[in-house]
Amino acid sequence: MAELPGIASDMAPQESKGPPADHIRSVFAAYAERQSAGDVEGILALFAEEAVVRDPANAPSHHGKAALRSFFEAGFAASGGANDMKLEGAVRITGNQAAAAFIVRTLRSRPVYRVETLDVMTFDDAGLITEMVAYWGPDNFTRED
Repeated sequence: MAELPGIASDMAPQESKGPPADHIRSVFAAYAERQSAGDVEGILALFAEEAVVRDPANAPSHHGKAALRSFFEAGFAASGGANDMKLEGAVRITGNQAAAAFIVRTLRSRPVYRVETLDVMTFDDAGLITEMVAYWGPDNFTRED
């Protein structure tokens, strides 16, 4: 685990809970890969059984894997299938929580949109996502002609 510089050491707890940072980074990468492949089963494998998703953050919550399955399937149906999803920059990690920006392109919709998201995930000790909140809104959609 990396050491915090002196200027930040008093702001953050010394003990870190949750899975290793490398695992958290790999989950963010896998989430993007599985979104890009339209792999609902693969996406669900990243989540704990009773996980909660709010996507976008001000939308109603989806609780548990059955609700998450319906949510992800509906998302792929609305956009015409899998989307191209890529991490934009580093995953920011503190303990069992992390955030990262993604760029999503709705390659199969007409018109095609570029969507900027910021996803915040909380992990259990087994390394599964227990909560994901995605931040995006109308200003984050750009039409690609």
